[in-house]
Amino acid sequence: MMNETGNYPGQSWLWLFSFWYQIPPFNSLANADLVISGIMVVLTLALMLVPFIPGVRSLPRIIPIHRLIWRDYYRRR
Repeated sequence: MMNETGNYPGQSWLWLFSFWYQIPPFNSLANADLVISGIMVVLTLALMLVPFIPGVRSLPRIIPIHRLIWRDYYRRR
């Protein structure tokens, strides 16, 4: 069920789930839905916990890529 409105392809977040169904270890599993849902839960938890992981949360200080992205914004201020 997509609940499409107009010419849009549907919910954009569905590609995150459908991506895993295309990879060979998962496309032949009988319980692929359960495995892929578990993978998505683990990835979501990992993304939610990034600010609390000491090595990962200090990466912006070590690799200041954000300064290149936002340099025009801060130049005007």
